[in-house]
Amino acid sequence: MTPSVDSDWRWGRSAPASSALGDWLHEPGSLTRRLRRHCRHFRVQVLSDSVLRPLTPAQVERLQAGQAYCREVLLLCDEVPWVYASSLYSSATQAALPALAGLGSKALGELMFEATDLQRTPFDLAELSAVEYRRLQTRAGFNAALSDTLPWARRSTLSTGAARVLVTELFLPASAPYRNIV
Repeated sequence: MTPSVDSDWRWGRSAPASSALGDWLHEPGSLTRRLRRHCRHFRVQVLSDSVLRPLTPAQVERLQAGQAYCREVLLLCDEVPWVYASSLYSSATQAALPALAGLGSKALGELMFEATDLQRTPFDLAELSAVEYRRLQTRAGFNAALSDTLPWARRSTLSTGAARVLVTELFLPASAPYRNIV
């Protein structure tokens, strides 16, 4: 078993200089809803689903489990990949929220943000190096050319009832945050 692709990214709280990018990275609501406002056609492309992965100590602390299922997707706006996203959740979370196992091409945000008791932890942020980005592209199997700006990611834990999901979202180079679109 290999760990999740974001397990070795340098997570912290420092935000980028761009206010537009910072606004997207700190979006407290559903990223899916915000993406839908910026395109005519929104689509989820599943890269992998229900792959069991070992967890890092930080991930173990967030999910209270030694391993987790991993779902990797691309969020596309008008058929252009804007966000790479991964979700980690334990078998206990899957039992508490069985719809996780059958999301298919539905966005995780559409499921989680329906819950009235949803809570989100503060965001961790990471700026990927060119090497980390190419490694992600190879492993996840997508092609989104790197621009002059290195891509930024955010992660947080979404909780509802007994369900806890660690969500990582990487804003790809063609997405709105890098074009200063708020």
